[in-house]
Amino acid sequence: MPMHKTAAKAVGASALAALVLTACGGGDEAEESVEAEPQNAVTVDVDLGEVELNNEGTLQVCSDVPYPPFEYFDEEGTVVGFDIDIAQTIADAMEAELEVVQTGFEGIQSGVALDAGTCDLAISGMTITEERAGNMLFSEPYLDDNLGLMAATDADVSSLDDLEGLTVGVQTETTGATYAEENGYEVREYTDSGLLIQGLESGQVEAAIGNISILGYQAGESDTAEFIEEIDTGEQLGIAAASENDQLIDAVNEVLTELEASGGMQEIEDRWFRDGDTPEEAADDEAADDEAAEEEPAEEESTDEGEN
Repeated sequence: MPMHKTAAKAVGASALAALVLTACGGGDEAEESVEAEPQNAVTVDVDLGEVELNNEGTLQVCSDVPYPPFEYFDEEGTVVGFDIDIAQTIADAMEAELEVVQTGFEGIQSGVALDAGTCDLAISGMTITEERAGNMLFSEPYLDDNLGLMAATDADVSSLDDLEGLTVGVQTETTGATYAEENGYEVREYTDSGLLIQGLESGQVEAAIGNISILGYQAGESDTAEFIEEIDTGEQLGIAAASENDQLIDAVNEVLTELEASGGMQEIEDRWFRDGDTPEEAADDEAADDEAAEEEPAEEESTDEGEN
C-alpha cells in the first residue's frame, strides 16, 4: 500500500523542551500506562467486526516515550503525537478504549512486549526490518523514512565523510545504530532519543545518526547542533502485532487503508509535520499574530500623534 512522504522537518521549540524535560527519566525500562491525549478527531468508516484484544474493550498500545513528534510528553505531562492520533483512530474503529503503555524500545523492537501480552499493538515510529519481521507481524507501512546525520555546530562536520575520529551517538537497537556500526564509526549508544539529543548538545558526542523524522524534527531550534544530511535508506515504518495475530493486523490494515483513502492520514501528518511546527508552536504563532494585529492600529495612531 503506498503511503507517505519522507517526514523531514525542522524541530519545534516546545517539542524540544518537552524532550529535554522528559529525557531526565530516560533509560527507565519499566512498563506503565501513561495518560495520552489524541489531538486529531479523525474517524474512519470501516466495519471490523469483533476483534479479539488482550483485555476486552481496551486496545493496549506499547510506545517508547519520548520520541517526538511520534510520541512525547506535552507541558501537562500527557503523551501526544503522530502515533497517538493513529492509535486513537484504530481504537475508535474497534470501538475500544485506548491505553498507551510506556515501554522501552528494546522490548518493542524485539517483540518481547507483544509476546508477553503487555499490549495488543506496538506503535512507536518503528522501522520494518527483516529481523524484526521474524519476531512480530507488521502492518502495511504508514510512513516512509530515511536516516539523517545531525552534528554539533562546532564539530566541523559537513557530511558523513567527516565522521572519522569523532564519536557518533545513536539510539540503542535502532536502524541508526546498525548503520553506524556497519560503517565503522566510533559509537556511543543511548537508550532513548531524548538522551541522544542531550548527549549531542552537551558535547558527549560530536554527531548523531537516527531516523530523519526524529533528528530533522529536532534540529531547527537548536543553537548548538544542526542537521547535516539525509541518508537514503528507504525505510518504512509499521505497526506491529504479535506473530500469528493475523486478525488484529488485518484490522489495522483496513483502518490504515481507509485513513489514506479518506484523507485522514494526511490530516494527521499535517498536524504533526507541517512547517516544522508542533501544534503547540502553531498555536503560539497564531496567538502572536493576533496580538500583533491588535497592536498595529495603536502604533499607527501613536505615529500620527507624533507627526502632529
